[in-house]
Amino acid sequence: MARILLSYYYKMQRVGQKAIHVFWDGLIKELENNGNELYVINTSYFNTYNSNVVKNASLDSLILEEVRKFNPELIITFNHRIPQSILDNFKDIPTIIWDGDELQYFCDLEYIKDNIDRYKLFSIVSSWEKNYLDFGFNKNQIFYIPPATAIRAKNIEQDKNISFLGGVHYSTSKISEIIKKNIYNEKINKIIQEYLNNTSYNYEHLFSKYFHHDLDEYKLKNMDLFPLFNYRILILINLIDQGLVICGDRWDIETYAKLLPQLAAMYLNKRIWTLQENEDFYNSSKISISPIHPQARGCGFPWRIFDVMASNACLVSEQSSDLKNLTKDYVDIPMFHTPWEARELCIDLLNNENKRKDIVVASQEYINKNARWINRFKDIENILNIKIVNLDKKGSVVILAENEEFQKLHNITQSNSLKKLNLKNKIRYKIWHHFDKILKRKQII
Repeated sequence: MARILLSYYYKMQRVGQKAIHVFWDGLIKELENNGNELYVINTSYFNTYNSNVVKNASLDSLILEEVRKFNPELIITFNHRIPQSILDNFKDIPTIIWDGDELQYFCDLEYIKDNIDRYKLFSIVSSWEKNYLDFGFNKNQIFYIPPATAIRAKNIEQDKNISFLGGVHYSTSKISEIIKKNIYNEKINKIIQEYLNNTSYNYEHLFSKYFHHDLDEYKLKNMDLFPLFNYRILILINLIDQGLVICGDRWDIETYAKLLPQLAAMYLNKRIWTLQENEDFYNSSKISISPIHPQARGCGFPWRIFDVMASNACLVSEQSSDLKNLTKDYVDIPMFHTPWEARELCIDLLNNENKRKDIVVASQEYINKNARWINRFKDIENILNIKIVNLDKKGSVVILAENEEFQKLHNITQSNSLKKLNLKNKIRYKIWHHFDKILKRKQII
């Protein structure tokens, strides 16, 4: 079987934390169960979101030394988040970039462009292919590979009528400033009305239609436009009276408790992180709702979709043409375009248990035949001609963050950076660090 280096970025709380987020938890376990040897790197322990360069030379040397000992045969990196030294020293190893977000969110686009021939691009959204072609990838490098799931259905008490497990997205400073000027609100109102009253997901077109030259003046990008088309909060508010339970990361509950106390009261302050925790959460839900980030533009869908479909919860999803095409021969997934449509669908399903359970059974059938990790592993085998499926052998997993030497260097680095500062600057640093986290979370910087 294969020796696979898996590298990604997902913000962790502390070094050595054992819990792995559900998507990678499932993927890692299934690769191990198929006899593969894995070396797993989460770059959030030592790098910022937008950097592949490990600035601490000692940490960088340790990582490279450990990877050399592992000697990978395949590299899989999500959104191209991987230590730069590994890319530089393993140029001949087959390398997959698996997207989780649009191309603009990949790390170090210039490096990709300069070394583009080395990569295969696995995309979870079919419509993103054009962006990759425009960027410089050849068509034979790009593969539509939907996500998969390791979640299993389990008969436990369903004490949640409707659940949502996921984060909340914040507005950027640009669109906020435009709204606060209060001179474009009529145009923005027309954009919102037009979007809600048709099924067009061409956000750039809607803005250029009403803003014309003003759009260039503000240099708005997709991520600046997304907040106007992100109806996650409205969707959830419309379900409060139907027994809603919310859980997930990045919820600033202190703020929501002041502005929307009714919604904040629906939040379950409990860590739902790992594969097992997600499995229990979904199986205890009658319905699980899935708003979709605007970057998917009515086509793609998030990882959680297949997790819900594999459980005993009934999925209610925002519109997704990819999901509809994939599941059309198995199940008609209830889908909505507006928050009020989401409410109507959920009420109907809560009142019609047989209909709800029929959707659940059909969803599970689709997952078991088409969206288990072994289905994706066979795709990879066919694309790369590398054997990674062997159910007769148990593999192994090594996680960088559990390496004792790594933990020592990591902790020393954190400690030394503060020791070098006098008291005044230590206070300044802590204040800056606090606000830096808030501003990045809100996509202001």
